[in-house]
Amino acid sequence: MARARNIKPGLFKNEILGVADPIYTLLFEGLWVLADREGRLEDRPLRIKAEVFPYRDGINVDEMLSWLQANGFIVRYEADGKKCIAVCEFVKHQNPHKNESESELPAPVIVGESSEEIGSTRADSLSSDSLSSDSLKPADKPATTAKPSRSSAGQKTLKAYLAECEEQGVKPVPDDHAIRTFMAKAGICDEMQQLAWMRFREEHTTGTRKDKRQKDWPATFANSVKDRWYRLWFIQANGPAQWTTEGLQAKRVADAANEDQQEAA
Repeated sequence: MARARNIKPGLFKNEILGVADPIYTLLFEGLWVLADREGRLEDRPLRIKAEVFPYRDGINVDEMLSWLQANGFIVRYEADGKKCIAVCEFVKHQNPHKNESESELPAPVIVGESSEEIGSTRADSLSSDSLSSDSLKPADKPATTAKPSRSSAGQKTLKAYLAECEEQGVKPVPDDHAIRTFMAKAGICDEMQQLAWMRFREEHTTGTRKDKRQKDWPATFANSVKDRWYRLWFIQANGPAQWTTEGLQAKRVADAANEDQQEAA
């Protein structure tokens, strides 16, 4: 059953949601009204779609939920045989009605270093309205035997990952990675692919996400392409992908930078 929830101004200034398709923000807000008083709900994409987007077709809620998790807005986990979702910092920013029932879903267990990773990714983006891991482990809730969906073991920054690739003489995104086939089938040309990688690399080495750590950077880049984080292209019903206004702008800036480098050489 859906409940009334609060929306704080900081949501609209979030650096990730602010440049992503607004449909992700709608889904994120929809999860709030579906979640119980502890910010938990069952991970059932079809049911969530029916509740949040009853009149929209062509929406893959499962992929959208994965995107929200990859960017630190939610945690998807399994406990006591149930697939669940925990909304990060829900308890901190929501004021459930006093008569609202206690959560019947188990909390995600946070073990060791992972407690610093789960739910803390976007804490810097919302300032006072930030998302942290606190709401995922309420003090009054006993620990369960649930396994955390993510672990910090083996995670590294993109800069460190690129340094390893250079030392080993391998490509950051292998030629046989599934994302290359995906881009080819989607009609995303080589120039678009290169620009997408440039934006991704810049954001994660010198930009707002330079301190972000991941286990699988090729997979994170693949998500950025599939979810159009940078909105560089759009797909027509027929034919190859076309540049968006954002894409043309980024392309011109990149072309100008290349020209400057060639003139300086």
